[in-house]
Amino acid sequence: MRGLIKISAANVTIKNSIIRGRTMTGPGALINNLGGYSNLTITDTELFPTIASPHANGIYGYNFTATRLNIHNVIDGIHITGSNALIQKSWIHDHMHYLNDPNQGGSPSHDDSIQVQSGNNVKVIGNRLTDSHSAAVQITQDRGVVSNFVYTNNYANNGACTVNIAEKTYGPLKGTIITDNKFGRDTKVANCAVIAKTTTIIDFQRNYYTDNSIVTIKKG
Repeated sequence: MRGLIKISAANVTIKNSIIRGRTMTGPGALINNLGGYSNLTITDTELFPTIASPHANGIYGYNFTATRLNIHNVIDGIHITGSNALIQKSWIHDHMHYLNDPNQGGSPSHDDSIQVQSGNNVKVIGNRLTDSHSAAVQITQDRGVVSNFVYTNNYANNGACTVNIAEKTYGPLKGTIITDNKFGRDTKVANCAVIAKTTTIIDFQRNYYTDNSIVTIKKG
């Protein structure tokens, strides 16, 4: 499909598709569910803009399940802006990165595989997340509280720190689980698979680097 998809109803299914986008003049996503329409399902689909752009992102929104997606050549793979999102068995990789990004005031792109801006019950399970310059998973709480975030059975690499949890004005996250993951060593900050403030209590178990050394949380 050439163009952008904007969800305007509940119970939409997208499957066995290739989403190529179009020319974009401002930030947007190949699939947009910012309205939060319930039960959006995206399965066995590739998101890959034909026209490279600092404006092109993969998915925006919430209330969706994403399974076996291949998302690449975008700035951010997925922006989660609310509750009830499941991302599983997907590959997000080869992010676009601009040294002079108009959406960052001319500074370099802040490309993330998954960015969580707010929401409860967000799950990231069994994915491969690579090649971002900022983070594989960036929790910002820019739009509101993030709670009951689950990150398990993933492989992730790159970024300044691969998983970056920021509290900002909303304070410590509650119900955060990070278990049974593998992390690469290719971060800009040494030994920084996961960074978070000590005030956010994390169920953190069985996380290892690819050299089988144990991952510890870096204090944010």
